[in-house]
Amino acid sequence: MQAFDRLKMDIQHYIYDKGWSKLTRIQSASIKQIAQTNHNLILSAPTASGKTEAAFIPAVNGVEDWDTGLKILYISPLKALINDQFQRINELCQYLDVPITRWHGEASQAEKRKIVKQPKGILLITPESIEGMLVNRPGEAEHLFKGVEWIIIDELHSFLGTERGIHLQSLIQRISQFMQAPRFIAMSATLSKTDFGHAKAFFGSNRDTDILVDHDKNDLLVTIDYTSGETGPFISRNSLAAIYQYSQKETMLVFPNSRNKVEEITHKLEKMALKEHRPIRYFAHHSSVDKALREEVEFFAKNNERDLFTITCTSTLELGIDIGSVDSVVQYGAPPSTSSLSQRLGRSGRRTHQSILHIVEDDPWEMLQTYSALDLLERKEMDAMQMVEVPYNAMAHQMMAILFQKTSIPMEKLMRMNKEFPVWTEIPDTDLAILIDHMVEKEFIEIIGEEAIVGLEGEKLLNSRDFYAMFLTTSDFSVHYQHERIGSLPFTPDIQIESKILLAGRVWNVKDIDIKAKRIMVEKTTEGKAPKFISDAGFVSNEVRENMELLLKNENYLTLHNEKITDDFEYLKSALVYDVGNYWYEDKQSNIGIVTFKGTRFNIALLLLIKSVAEEGETYQLYDKYSLITGPNIKKMIERLNGKEDSLERVAIYLEKNEKTIEELTAHQKFMQLVPKSLKIKWILTNFFSIGDVKGTEHQAEF
Repeated sequence: MQAFDRLKMDIQHYIYDKGWSKLTRIQSASIKQIAQTNHNLILSAPTASGKTEAAFIPAVNGVEDWDTGLKILYISPLKALINDQFQRINELCQYLDVPITRWHGEASQAEKRKIVKQPKGILLITPESIEGMLVNRPGEAEHLFKGVEWIIIDELHSFLGTERGIHLQSLIQRISQFMQAPRFIAMSATLSKTDFGHAKAFFGSNRDTDILVDHDKNDLLVTIDYTSGETGPFISRNSLAAIYQYSQKETMLVFPNSRNKVEEITHKLEKMALKEHRPIRYFAHHSSVDKALREEVEFFAKNNERDLFTITCTSTLELGIDIGSVDSVVQYGAPPSTSSLSQRLGRSGRRTHQSILHIVEDDPWEMLQTYSALDLLERKEMDAMQMVEVPYNAMAHQMMAILFQKTSIPMEKLMRMNKEFPVWTEIPDTDLAILIDHMVEKEFIEIIGEEAIVGLEGEKLLNSRDFYAMFLTTSDFSVHYQHERIGSLPFTPDIQIESKILLAGRVWNVKDIDIKAKRIMVEKTTEGKAPKFISDAGFVSNEVRENMELLLKNENYLTLHNEKITDDFEYLKSALVYDVGNYWYEDKQSNIGIVTFKGTRFNIALLLLIKSVAEEGETYQLYDKYSLITGPNIKKMIERLNGKEDSLERVAIYLEKNEKTIEELTAHQKFMQLVPKSLKIKWILTNFFSIGDVKGTEHQAEF
């Protein structure tokens, strides 16, 4: 039986009335798989493959009675995605007379009240809104979710390997207690085969989980504009000129990896266009630009039919927010992973089925890293995700959330939390006991008799506005022009009255700073510089770095037929000395360092190992951009490490004495104040160290 024939008549009529010539491959496969089994399903496919319909149509088709409660729960990482998916499936829902409701901060309060009072149809929601409902209105949450038969998770890859993902797993397990064994469908970008097991385990369900992989991909056209020699913190003139030339012919997304560069490039491109009277629109899009302005940019891109435009952006546009199709993608600065590059590439060529990637680079090491990521992508070798191990902070947060939800919990039940929820099973009983003791000592939890309740510090935590989210939010100053909010900035010393800054692609003169209200008032001006943001650098994957070594060793770069790249890569090779199983680099001041050709996580672990055996007063530094660790006696240090059997014990002792290092390594983990020092150290050792990987630093062959 064909997939179309498995659909109910009214869905067939909808597809016919819409004029679809056929279902896509992933849609047909999804419909068949859902109809033939009772399994969960993960759809792994590139952008614009029809994943949304492949998830929703079989779920809608599987509902027999829409009148007995909410039937489909869709969970998204972004409010903007909720709005996109609402527009995308609303027509189908109207055709079938199925109510669909959005639930986030800007959604209609009347619609929310209506669905809580009479649950029905489909609900689109974020994890944080689910948490807010469970904590503040647990009775309503149970009433709302108890009839759910299908849970659809969008952008699964964005949750895997993150504490937000662990939070979502916990939420799913909490609300599933109200339901009768719902089935799960998840949508994901292309996954590495090594991540299939993690993806299948995500739901914590007793059902089997299947993965459908769509191997279709657009043709790929790659251009390379490479120059080197200009040094400094700003984009080189040649690189900027190359991007500007492309922007005169194509609609584009430019990915430069940092918010500073987004602002700099947007401003300079706009100046060039104004000087030449070119009618091209240039936009900046990143997390510090106000949401309303970002949405204006997204709306313009999605609905634009004829104007040339360029959006310079960070990873904010890697996820599947609908901005229509652009002609090309520019990568300036190296992507941290193959999966990141794949996501970015998926933005172009939706109409033409040809993705265009312009690599624009002015740094030889970054060029090598970009080439490595592209080489892996063309060979369909995705990087493996790094899973978060022993997530003590996420567990402590969920402990507090459940206490808020239920008012009190028997201590015996609290001590069995790692047995009752699959997401916490890797936390040992002894660690759970240490965690609870710390939370009691710090008054996050209070014990009354045999019951645990929320303590005084726990109450303060609940009253903080970002309790419901497991991702970090910064306490930046908001920036305002007249009555318009432009965005937000970290308040650094260079932001003063009359200083000139770039934000949202425009130049502003600071006129007033209200420290108490954390508010900066600005006026328009003509010249300024990009503000200093907290580092946007992501962890570079092991796979990308190891492939960089192979590309140099095998001289694959010769196939690029680019004389400048060949010369610079040959120079990189000549600057590295292979000795004692490792690569060494010596600068003009005779400082020696080890070049590991390993990912960021490995390099941090190796630096900790070195520091743990270093003499007092010796300073060792990691320059992760170059996978380089420098310091006195670095060769002897590596030799000493290779003979040590108690390396992790030494690192634990080092961390015990260095509180600042612990704080630096856990700074991006939220709610770590709930975790005692001993477990923070164990978290670092577990998440940064793999003994086989880190102690064996030797490389197999020299250039």
